[in-house]
Amino acid sequence: MILQLGVKPSWFNTCSTTIKKRPHLIPGAPSPTGDLRTYMISIPLLGDSVVPEMLLKVLEPYRKEGCMLDDERAKLYASIVDKGCAARFAFAATVFGESSEALFWLQLPQALKHLINKLSTKPPSKGPTTESVSVVDETSLLSRISSKGKPTEEMGSDALSQGQQRLMAFDQEELWKSASERISWHEKLEGEEFIQKRVHELVSVGNLEAAVSLLLSTPPESSYFYINALRAVALSSAVSRSLHELAVKVVAANMVRADRSLSGTHLLCAVGRYQEACSQLQDAGCWDDAATLAATHLKGADYARVLQRWAGHVLHTEHNIWRALILYVAAGALHEALAALREAQLPDTAAMFILACREIRAEIVSDLSITDDESSSSVNDKILNLQALDPVNEDVIAVDEYFGQYQRKLVHLCMDSHPFSE
Repeated sequence: MILQLGVKPSWFNTCSTTIKKRPHLIPGAPSPTGDLRTYMISIPLLGDSVVPEMLLKVLEPYRKEGCMLDDERAKLYASIVDKGCAARFAFAATVFGESSEALFWLQLPQALKHLINKLSTKPPSKGPTTESVSVVDETSLLSRISSKGKPTEEMGSDALSQGQQRLMAFDQEELWKSASERISWHEKLEGEEFIQKRVHELVSVGNLEAAVSLLLSTPPESSYFYINALRAVALSSAVSRSLHELAVKVVAANMVRADRSLSGTHLLCAVGRYQEACSQLQDAGCWDDAATLAATHLKGADYARVLQRWAGHVLHTEHNIWRALILYVAAGALHEALAALREAQLPDTAAMFILACREIRAEIVSDLSITDDESSSSVNDKILNLQALDPVNEDVIAVDEYFGQYQRKLVHLCMDSHPFSE
């Protein structure tokens, strides 16, 4: 909690003989006396404001003996402490081996920016932006931290691999990139099964012409030819009249028996019923495909509805709360994200989530440069005052109270325990 709330790097220095044997000292070693709250970066706006000082007092014997962080981790902490709440939360999670949680905090700024860009009437800035957390740089840094800590619960030594980042993909560009890679893989494989997968991916990314071409290449003797022909006719009508006519001619000449597949979703796409197609894909368990299709064709509430249903599946069926939270944020369902954290009985994480969202939102709003003349619009009002983060919101008040209770209980437990000594 001290790492999360933000303690100054100089707090890790001591005057003991043990610490003097270290190869370096971060400048600004604290004096043994005085108000310990001066070593906190700021007083948190949630929870009990007295708790941080009490926790620092509890940790003082360990700090004096250099038992908090080793030198390398202290250096790494000093390098990210000023990069915002999310960076500190990710650091703390990685130190304690919670790699999935760390990845969530790193992705949170991107997900919230995605949401606000969707709400904003202004296009996202094309110039260089200063994000509070650079996912690539921070992932590399946190990998170095985790390599010195205890094994993580699911990713071993490569705690923050590229594959795990993609598990939290929600943005159109990220989903397209993953789909394009799958298409390339399937092109290298032979057999009808892989052709079907290629067609499915091409339809999901909106490349209907390539999908029609692939479907029409099915040989007449194939058991897939009839169903492929039907889909080729339907999809070609959404591309051009000439392609549609070509497809009809091929089908008329070579019609054979049909085969069972997910062709229904493709027919829905051909007539523009993308929301229903996404629902069918999700009913069939094709969650990534549904998200890719939604990112390609749906906007606003329709797109958010697909992401939110996906988040519910990830939370309740896959039991991956961190991936579910990212999807909830991207869908604008911050209320559901808070509810998931409360249901999981994570009062400290819920409070840190609110703090991080507020800070990230403020940075993004500043980058968008919303003027007073524009602030009256309903869209910009939603951006400036995301209801789920409002201090008067009942859920936020409940989180604050629960967090305060959690902090006070933590202090009592710490005060009742004696300092550890070898």
